[in-house]
Amino acid sequence: MWNSRGSVKAFAVDREWSAADYRRLASSRGLVTFGIRVKQTDMRIAAETNLETEALALVLEARAQVEGYIERYPEFLSSLVPLAPDPAAPPVVAAMMEASRRAHVGPMAAVAGAIAEHVGRGLSPRSYEIIVENGGDLYMRSSHRRELTLLAENTSLMGLRIAVPPLAEGAGIATSAGTLGHSLSFGRADAVMVLAESGALADAIATAVGNIVLGASDLEPALSTARELGALAAVIIADGHLAAYGGIELIA
Repeated sequence: MWNSRGSVKAFAVDREWSAADYRRLASSRGLVTFGIRVKQTDMRIAAETNLETEALALVLEARAQVEGYIERYPEFLSSLVPLAPDPAAPPVVAAMMEASRRAHVGPMAAVAGAIAEHVGRGLSPRSYEIIVENGGDLYMRSSHRRELTLLAENTSLMGLRIAVPPLAEGAGIATSAGTLGHSLSFGRADAVMVLAESGALADAIATAVGNIVLGASDLEPALSTARELGALAAVIIADGHLAAYGGIELIA
């Protein structure tokens, strides 16, 4: 979620929080915001101008790639482990498969981040400042330091503010939780946030890290795993404890 002065907030969303609920708290001074919704894809986008038509075309393109691949290879939808590389896979699917391989999770763990990045990069020639939020996962390219809020409900750390440096080349920021939201997780983390070089990789790493957090004693090993998998920064909250690393700032 993003608010005034161009700051950004990313959420691990509670079952009782819909996208409409947390987006009502958001604003984007200086940028134009608009929404795109196609089946399970529910996006909010901030850009320098209204690019709704272009964004819709990109969403449809990304979904067609994923849906078409699932029709041909149903295991792509259900597998919880990486699949063999496919040189003929379309770009969004290929990004998901590569992220899956690097994070040792199933390819669908990367779908929200991969689609967000496909849309963000597709819109970037028309808008340098671009923020694509897809169900709590972000693709962002920005020349400004921005703030995020990680929503970890059911803990004393709900609404943790995090400053992220400028992301001139674009990056993915993904959230996962074992106690909140609808995403599949085998862990019990209240919130995991990962910053990575791509939307697909951030999404996949957040899932992988969330899977191994069962309590506060797992925070340090989980951070080590995030580093090993390629996260540029990570924040993990579990049982009222927090661990973080990388080029980000936690704001009191």
